[in-house]
Amino acid sequence: MSESITIREGGDFEKAKEYYDNNDCHINLSREIKNKVFFDNFLNFFKDIDSFGMSAFGDGVSYEFLYKMNKLQALHLHTMYPVNFRYLKQLNTLSLWWNKKMIKNFNKLQNLEYLSITEFDEKDLTKLSSLTNLKSLSFKTAKIKSLKGIETLTNLRLLSFGGVRSLTDISDISVLQKLKYLEFDICWKLQDFSPVDKLKELEVLKLLDCKNLASIKFITKMPKLRQLYTLGTTIINDFDTTPAKEIPIFFGSRASSKYNNEYPEKEIKQGQKTWNSYL
Repeated sequence: MSESITIREGGDFEKAKEYYDNNDCHINLSREIKNKVFFDNFLNFFKDIDSFGMSAFGDGVSYEFLYKMNKLQALHLHTMYPVNFRYLKQLNTLSLWWNKKMIKNFNKLQNLEYLSITEFDEKDLTKLSSLTNLKSLSFKTAKIKSLKGIETLTNLRLLSFGGVRSLTDISDISVLQKLKYLEFDICWKLQDFSPVDKLKELEVLKLLDCKNLASIKFITKMPKLRQLYTLGTTIINDFDTTPAKEIPIFFGSRASSKYNNEYPEKEIKQGQKTWNSYL
């Protein structure tokens, strides 16, 4: 992972640019910016960078300077001001705080392959359905109730749902036949995870803090599953862990004294595939 350089108002652009040119760095703007001239100066030095983080705020802040960064491929944006993604269509990687009042033309990001969203305040995924080139999609927190809209995202290989307390229906997930890695975290209401058994290429399944998990019987229909995690507050509510007996790596079989089988020999750390293994 490259080093991050934070530039603030009043900082030395020449010194920052010299350091950037001689090191593997990521540029980030943060803290308060009062004078919009700051961004003109910033562009004089960093217009052609390909990776950038923006979390600055203040009277001088506008995101219009981003539209002049034509070589920008990766953007981290704490969305506090209006942003029109029509002018950022070249992006390949995007991490942002969702702010639907500030976001315009998100559907124009046709080149996007890697997307991470925090505070996704939507009932489903229809706002993302046009992003058909996505290979990786993660939510830090989301208010979704269903996965409606995901059926067009058939190029996904990695998918993570964090903080999805309202999610109750995942039936639309079955079309993701290229998916290798799937994670649900803090998914309290969902009981039926069985639609996951349609994902025949899935290798890693993480069910973390999914306390109403009815059963894991569905995993017996998943020929390539090699890692299963049922950790945190996750409880397999039929107390039957035997469907995991053929899974090489399984963490969670000792979470409850009511489980019918324990598999401590499957708690193997060596050889685990991680999210980054599939990027």
